Amino acid sequence: MTVVAPNHFDRSKPFYPLVMNYLVQLLGFKELAILGITGPRELRELVDKVPALKGISPDKDEQVKKVVNDLSKIAGPLQLRSEFQDNTIDVDVHEMATEIAGNANYLLRSFMKSAGSLLIVAHEISKDNPWYDHGPLWEFLRHCRNAAAHGGSFNLLRREPKRPATWGSFQITACMQGASLFKGVDPNGILSPGDPIRLLWDIEQAYPAMTV
Repeated sequence: MTVVAPNHFDRSKPFYPLVMNYLVQLLGFKELAILGITGPRELRELVDKVPALKGISPDKDEQVKKVVNDLSKIAGPLQLRSEFQDNTIDVDVHEMATEIAGNANYLLRSFMKSAGSLLIVAHEISKDNPWYDHGPLWEFLRHCRNAAAHGGSFNLLRREPKRPATWGSFQITACMQGASLFKGVDPNGILSPGDPIRLLWDIEQAYPAMTV
């Protein structure tokens, strides 16, 4: 079985940034959960972990001062500009970490929506391009996209699937009407969180003419 490294997606093709952003969400969840359990990290602790600053006096060196300034910005609140409010929406990192650590099981159930969003966006940016056809892989993605956009269940009315929709041993058939797309929502679902990455990888490999 081929092991897919997400950073090996072709950067000149459309799926790379989508997959990386999907992984950022998942990894960010993990990191925030850990931070919520271990507690806030002091700025000095972060500075001490920068390899390039080993042995440099923190009080005199301008490089250290710049790194401290940069880290203080990164470690501080997430500031999201709002044109409506004409200021920023500030999100405290440590408050979010505590929230995630305390409600991880509940929040994890909704993370399948992130996987569904990956499939939706991947399909939408592809469907009007010349390298998109109605082959089995694209049809499989199309039906997964529709399921993700309709509450996480397959929507196979109006004589769908009209064309073969297969991916390896997986096949979407009319009898799957109403079935769940992801196992994280329903044990009887067909996909797990890593499958959207693998599906997009196989599509990219099967359609080398894909471009951004």
